[in-house]
Amino acid sequence: MNRYLKAALPFGLYGGGLCFLGYLTIYFLGIEPISMNLIIGYLVTPVFVFFGVKNFRDNFNGGNLYFGQGMTVGFFTYTIIATLSALYILGSIQIDQELFTTFRQINLELMSENKAILQEKLNVEAYEETYANISKMSIFDVALNDFLRKIFPGLFFTIIISIILKRNVEF
Repeated sequence: MNRYLKAALPFGLYGGGLCFLGYLTIYFLGIEPISMNLIIGYLVTPVFVFFGVKNFRDNFNGGNLYFGQGMTVGFFTYTIIATLSALYILGSIQIDQELFTTFRQINLELMSENKAILQEKLNVEAYEETYANISKMSIFDVALNDFLRKIFPGLFFTIIISIILKRNVEF
């Protein structure tokens, strides 16, 4: 296993595990957990990317960190978090189909409540197409959506963190 993955793996696993604990907590509180999982991911991902990159710099690279190295470690960290998150969402929806039905219904109601605003900002055709797509979404679509909504912010956070932690030690 290369040193980039070795530095990122524990933080990706811990981050994914923390997201899962948050997901279970929200589920057992009776709140729709799929939407809330995105918010948890937005909070957890930058923290674990930071510690993964810092771990690489301090423990695997002798205090040096180039931007590309930080990006690589960050990529592995947020990808592991996003993959674990998508897998446990997929698994939980398979176990409890009501989660999927509730998630879809909440999104359809939200679109219906904001119909005038959305039609004004977009257009009628775009609104109708989006509403139809939400009506037809599958379990895989929900898991893919969660995965992508952790990947893109993860990339953004990794760029910033890699710049902040970049350091070249002169010998």
